[in-house]
Amino acid sequence: MKDSLAESLPDLVSKWQDRINEFRRAGDPVRLLSAAEAGVDEIGRRARECLDHTDREALRAVKRFTYNASADCWPGWSAPKTPSDPQVLERALGLAERSAELVKKLGLGPLQEGTGAWLCGAHELALGRYTKAYGNFTLARQRFLTAQAQGLALLAEGYLAILCRIAGEQVPAWPEDLDRVCARISAGAFEDGAAWIEQLRTAHQAFTSRCDAGWLGRNA
Repeated sequence: MKDSLAESLPDLVSKWQDRINEFRRAGDPVRLLSAAEAGVDEIGRRARECLDHTDREALRAVKRFTYNASADCWPGWSAPKTPSDPQVLERALGLAERSAELVKKLGLGPLQEGTGAWLCGAHELALGRYTKAYGNFTLARQRFLTAQAQGLALLAEGYLAILCRIAGEQVPAWPEDLDRVCARISAGAFEDGAAWIEQLRTAHQAFTSRCDAGWLGRNA
């Protein structure tokens, strides 16, 4: 195998992006996660100090591919057929956390901070860790409001409503249910509003079904 130190940093990033995209297309979560984990480790060693534009661009790429690989493994995009593999969810959460750390390191601002917090919360929800999920969804909403992204703040509120429906008294009550949040999204006439509502409805069905089937922890 070619010595990675002999490759330019952009070439190294391109190699890992191609490999990760191949596994994303194949729908192979285990190989996808393994590639993303190896890629962030190898590129991170080369760009650790974030000294120049090349380092920053490499870490931006890592932030993107760790986020995308993690998001691909989230089970809330569709109705459930079988229980999720908790080991896959744990690894996907780890990638989400590493992506969120890079957002802070690179100073990418509150909008991306909110997106990173949302994905961490989404995986915590899937793992049945309701208190942590509540904290991340609340943080996401706060960061979206800071970024003046009102629609995304409402999307985060939708996830808080879903979480409260599932977790009950394990988390603080949210003042609005999912129907009300979706109505506010619709009234806001956001460009992506219809897609957000569909996303929330699908996630609600996915996680209430998992909870009813006993696939989610009820006391996490």
